[in-house]
Amino acid sequence: MIIEFPGTRGEIEESSKKHKYHSSLIVSYKYTNILVDFGAKYNPELLNEIKKLDFILITHAHPDHYIWTFKREDEIDIPVYLTADTLNYSNNKPRTYKIIKAGRKYNLKDLEIKAYKVMHSLNCPAVGYRIRGDRTIVYAPDILDFEGDKKEVLKGIDLLIADGSSVNINMVRRKNNRLFGHTMIRTIIGWCKKYGITKLVITHCGKQILNMDSRELRDRLEEYSEGRVDVTVAYDGYRMKL
Repeated sequence: MIIEFPGTRGEIEESSKKHKYHSSLIVSYKYTNILVDFGAKYNPELLNEIKKLDFILITHAHPDHYIWTFKREDEIDIPVYLTADTLNYSNNKPRTYKIIKAGRKYNLKDLEIKAYKVMHSLNCPAVGYRIRGDRTIVYAPDILDFEGDKKEVLKGIDLLIADGSSVNINMVRRKNNRLFGHTMIRTIIGWCKKYGITKLVITHCGKQILNMDSRELRDRLEEYSEGRVDVTVAYDGYRMKL
């Protein structure tokens, strides 16, 4: 299984050489190539890559993940899989969309896909994806927590790819007794320790990562992981074999 990151930037004004384009993920396994998320500031190389892809998955309808939130994008004619909540969030829709339901498994060519509801936004429901080929990954680029049992989602996976909006700054908010926002990388590393996940890749990078000295960031991640979790901060163009 090959994993690539065309973009790794969150919905922030700041950008850098390493984090210029909105977060997205390409997974390649056997004869199947998929893209997860296609945001407003997408890597322009994706327009060429899309011709080689089999389908697109969408986590939610915020514009850094879903270009159709605010504009039509008729050049994309491969299937776009998304929840009904995401499809109905805006008037613009992909040309070839397929509705999926959270909690149900889908066999899409060589990959098994399952969406899980996550806590993130009060008005824009989001999911993370568990994707299985010869290895199993979970992709949750915008997350405060999983709505259901984390053990069901995270147990036995080979890699977690998750939200880098905050290293250790609280970004949890509450309205009408409901929580929303982003969890900290420090907390995500704690999930990895609890459920035996040895590899974590951070994407959807926020202001703190972009502004933090690289040595300080490395030291923080080493402190939190305590040698039990291999933590990598992805950058635009980062590629790995799992």
